[in-house]
Amino acid sequence: MKKVHFITLAVLFSFAIVSCAQSQKEGSKDQKSGSGTTKGEVIALNAVEFNQQLSTTADKQIVDVRTPSEFETGFIAGAVNYNINDPQFNKQIESLDKSKPVFVYCLSGGRSASAAEKMKEMGFEHIYEMRGGMMSWKNQNLPVASGSAAIAADKFTRADYDKLVSANKLVLIDYYAPWCAPCKKMEPVLSKLAEEFKGKIVISRINVEEAKALTKEMKLEAVPVITTVKNGVETVHVTGYQSEEQFRALIAELMK
Repeated sequence: MKKVHFITLAVLFSFAIVSCAQSQKEGSKDQKSGSGTTKGEVIALNAVEFNQQLSTTADKQIVDVRTPSEFETGFIAGAVNYNINDPQFNKQIESLDKSKPVFVYCLSGGRSASAAEKMKEMGFEHIYEMRGGMMSWKNQNLPVASGSAAIAADKFTRADYDKLVSANKLVLIDYYAPWCAPCKKMEPVLSKLAEEFKGKIVISRINVEEAKALTKEMKLEAVPVITTVKNGVETVHVTGYQSEEQFRALIAELMK
């Protein structure tokens, strides 16, 4: 009888394990939405993936977190403009439905990543964030809705770039945006180095908002971007904040 009881208990224990595992699987499924994301998860997508997800998602909310002036130069159809640097940003975001999918983007991805994390903290359930922002979107020739503002002509063109790199043997270029915090932090360092290496190399800063055609041609999808050009040929291309030490290393390599 003891043997029979032992077998019965073993069978019941095995059944309990299987039932528990099945419950865990079902519980995991319950955490998924129809849009395929886990609740509270931020999904970072490239521009093409972002566009595809937009086209297949119902009840979507699209948020452009750039400045109003940036928004007016062109945006993704259906987007609302909630400037992440506006004091009313949190209040504006709170007006959205946290249970419905939200798609967020900016110019190059920095501000939208911050906004997505903020939305996650605020309890939004399904968040999609576009890597590379509108720079990447335009590089992929995806549709852009027109704003009411006339798009200003570029102040820095391909012709200006060609003139810069052909007239100077050694050039270090900083592609920046006025709102970019790392760009602002690097500015005094670049000014210092430009003065120190005057007559040896040329250090030039190019505002991507005033060189839209050039940055699209070069497929730039973030700021800051630092490049070095020697005898008209780009030799280094790095993305992100660079310290003074890193700049000095780039200059030393450029001057070899």
